[in-house]
Amino acid sequence: MDNLTCANLITMGRHIPTPFTITVSKDQGEEELRIDSILRVVPGKRLIGVSSWNDSTVIVKLFFQRNHWKRNLQNDLGGVNLLRQHHIPTPDILHQTTTADLGGAVLIIDYLQQGASLSALFEEATDREQREFIMQQAIKLIGQCHCGGIWQKDIHLDNFMLADERVYLLDGGDIKAVEGSLDLETATSNLALFFAQFPVAKDVQISRWLEYYQEHGLKLPSGEIDRFGERVQLARRNRLRHFEKKLFRSTTATRCIRQSNKFLVYDRAIHSAELENFIANPDSYLASDGLLKAGNTSTVGEVRLGDREFVLKRYNIKGFWHGITRLMQPSRAHHTWRNSWMLEMLGIATPHPFLMLEERVLWLFRRRAYFLMEKVPAANLIDQLESGDATPGEVVESFKKLFQVLHAYLISHGDMKATNFIFSDQKLYVLDLDAMRRHKSQSRFDIASTRDLARFQQNWKGSEFETVFTKMSESAVSSPTG
Repeated sequence: MDNLTCANLITMGRHIPTPFTITVSKDQGEEELRIDSILRVVPGKRLIGVSSWNDSTVIVKLFFQRNHWKRNLQNDLGGVNLLRQHHIPTPDILHQTTTADLGGAVLIIDYLQQGASLSALFEEATDREQREFIMQQAIKLIGQCHCGGIWQKDIHLDNFMLADERVYLLDGGDIKAVEGSLDLETATSNLALFFAQFPVAKDVQISRWLEYYQEHGLKLPSGEIDRFGERVQLARRNRLRHFEKKLFRSTTATRCIRQSNKFLVYDRAIHSAELENFIANPDSYLASDGLLKAGNTSTVGEVRLGDREFVLKRYNIKGFWHGITRLMQPSRAHHTWRNSWMLEMLGIATPHPFLMLEERVLWLFRRRAYFLMEKVPAANLIDQLESGDATPGEVVESFKKLFQVLHAYLISHGDMKATNFIFSDQKLYVLDLDAMRRHKSQSRFDIASTRDLARFQQNWKGSEFETVFTKMSESAVSSPTG
């Protein structure tokens, strides 16, 4: 087991082996603190881990950013003290010390062993009542904070924990406060940011959530309530912009690798020795018996990594001049990776993105590209409708919801062929996202959306479904936000 210093932690970035020990100050001596696992790392700045201290399991926060660790420590302590002053439950700080090398600080915090994050509970909830209870607990605590002049800048369900029938607020470093109650502008912006983390489909519940907030928080004027939906949309757009910036770098969820001959980013959930083999030679996994498409533009096939099945799409270089035009442009795999995560964030079903890989020359110049995605075991939409596996009524309702979201966030698909949609488990999956764009202006979106609807209507020309889908398209034009 390695004994690490703050300098070691800085240079290691995210790749910190566990378990490890770090030497900390103790009274008039030193002791080794063992970190058994890491919950979160902010490279070069801090980490949160699980440890055993005084025969108890505890949470350890390590602050080690050069020249800033003292300030970061004080921010965290100040936030915890503010919560304590206003009687907001938060885990106890059991001990505070510095590292022996004087390059950082350590907070030892109560583990709340029987606790679970509200985010995990929300994901695991099997019915509406359970999810509603979780939301009510979070909203109640947010309301109490706002009445006390407190708000959390990065507010989301992961920062709430339920333990011993109490809800605790975590992460003191993001706590801000003013004297008295919050002003309405700060309070509503903070609340909108919280609601914006949920899929768009949850927006229909906002009015009920606002009623619950007003029971426990600030009273909102009717005009503010009427505008609140717009606030949530704006907050979600801001979250999307912030989220997109992280899609092509290493994060807690993804790993990014930049080499002279390749650039890739993948979901850490699939990391394995088999994945390393795949990265070294993805073409070897495109066996002829698993090919779904062998075109000039792209090659698509089913692949297996370990005991899991995926779909792999390779974007080909069609010839010399095509290769020249692609050298400096983001690849279609790049666009698909970004758009897949964007749709997931908005709550639109699409095969989950697992890996994006670009062949590079001298780090910069792009060649072929690969996109590895979830395998959704269902036929394309036309086949499903013709076989009766999907009914026109339920498909139309799904498309209506899809168009509403696309219009609200100025997103055009770019290739609305019926074969680019799958209806599975009562969800409409959107495929082939390399031409999808999120537009910065309404006028540009309107032009692209008109093209999308025209292409969509072509799918049904002369079919028994022409009338129902044409009416739906016309309705989408006349009332895009439904």
